[in-house]
Amino acid sequence: MKNTYKTVFVGSSSVGKTTIMAQYLYQKIEDSFGPTIGLDFVSTTINILGKQVRLQLWDTAGQERFNSLIPNYTRNSFITIIVYDLSNEDSFDRIDYWINNLVKINDPENKIKILIVANKKDLVDKTRLDELRKKGKKKAKKYNAIFVETCALNYEDISDLVKAIHELIEEDIRNNPEEEDIYKEIINLDDRRDSNCCGGIW
Repeated sequence: MKNTYKTVFVGSSSVGKTTIMAQYLYQKIEDSFGPTIGLDFVSTTINILGKQVRLQLWDTAGQERFNSLIPNYTRNSFITIIVYDLSNEDSFDRIDYWINNLVKINDPENKIKILIVANKKDLVDKTRLDELRKKGKKKAKKYNAIFVETCALNYEDISDLVKAIHELIEEDIRNNPEEEDIYKEIINLDDRRDSNCCGGIW
């Protein structure tokens, strides 16, 4: 179990990364959201399996001039979320670029969990949605990623994404409990040292 879970949002400009983050954190969005410049970072505490863990959310800029910086941000991430706009074919076509050039470059052992998020489903005609959904799922299967559809205008419509993030963290906690035990031993050792200490620096 990790104490902090780093989650990075990447994707083309204006696909809704910032709006999704705002819905996750605050259950609301602001009309004044502009394009992210470089990087935005927020940290929050969530309860998973009765344990308090810290979730870091990194929002990266989609403009090409910032692309060279993104590999530095995805390094050591637990989850990378690649967002595209269902109504924008170009943003879907860029998924391969984001994964191969900005995520995999820092993940030779394939440890980073990848979520592919099809956002703005409200802008797509229902007659096309099934076709676009199949394309998204096929792309996710190619990279062993999780596929999720969202509409970031409402918190309820990102619930599948929230569930996917929490389930990945829950899986890590279940599979790696020994990390928590080591952490507890360190704390207990520090407590014993404090109890026998006659003085210190304040």
